[in-house]
Amino acid sequence: MSTPSSTPDTTPLTPPQALNRDRPMKGIAFMLAAGLLFCMLDTGVKTLAQDYSPVQVVWARYVGHMLVLTGYLVYLGRGPGMAMLKTSSLGGQFVRGLLLLGASTFAYLAFRTLPILQVYVINFSSPLLVTLLAIPLLKERVGWRQWLAILVGFGGVVICVGPVDWRANPAILLPFGLTACFALYQLSTRRFGREDHPLTSLFYAGLAGALVSSAVVPAFWTPVALGDLPLFVFVGLMGAASQLTLILAMRYAPASLVSPFLYLQIVWAALFGFLFFGDVPRPETWIGAALISAAGITLALTRGRDR
Repeated sequence: MSTPSSTPDTTPLTPPQALNRDRPMKGIAFMLAAGLLFCMLDTGVKTLAQDYSPVQVVWARYVGHMLVLTGYLVYLGRGPGMAMLKTSSLGGQFVRGLLLLGASTFAYLAFRTLPILQVYVINFSSPLLVTLLAIPLLKERVGWRQWLAILVGFGGVVICVGPVDWRANPAILLPFGLTACFALYQLSTRRFGREDHPLTSLFYAGLAGALVSSAVVPAFWTPVALGDLPLFVFVGLMGAASQLTLILAMRYAPASLVSPFLYLQIVWAALFGFLFFGDVPRPETWIGAALISAAGITLALTRGRDR
């Protein structure tokens, strides 16, 4: 995995103005990477949530996030490291962090009882919310071909979920809280994180989550077994890496373009769910995956043609 300093576009000394331009293919590539890293993160989270409170796992995710990032800022030195703390919108960055914390909390509560794939396919409706909200909030324009592609993708999500008995399994409602928070988080990343360096956005997102989760985790604390420590560390590392790639994706391309590529997480979620938890996807899952992937590709190819 590339480090933040492995390319001239993301070195700490690169002026934010030099990064403030759209590069659609880079945005798509970073979003695809984010999807894989999120699946790796959530596999670790689901494993830990079987024995520990999801609140404690959320805390570990954000504290690990901050330890990794703070260590890197110290490594950069006082000048460059302090420069990473400068933001054009401190309040906006904390709003981002709180929305991400909300999304993480809903997700981790859901992972305790639901398959990763089931949580994901419900959350895959977030690009539709992003597209709807990006029009008034970000002044983005979406053409009719893109609308059609998004509807097809949403149809794929419905096929993947299948019939659900909400009363028998109320936990299925948790991913909808995740969906709302995550859609707003993506939009706020595009709105407040565009003028700041990616590491700045990553720092404040982690800081907000670490502060709030640290305040409440004592009420949910369970002593951590020595053998589980590496998995807690892994969750922290994957939390930082997945958010960095998401930030870069939203920086380089409009939210309405890159968000649907998170649909491809369905492939990783099905694979990891089977390998680690024995979850066997239904045939409808693969039909939905085909529709979702086709919708994402169509969105990329038709961008700008019918505006």
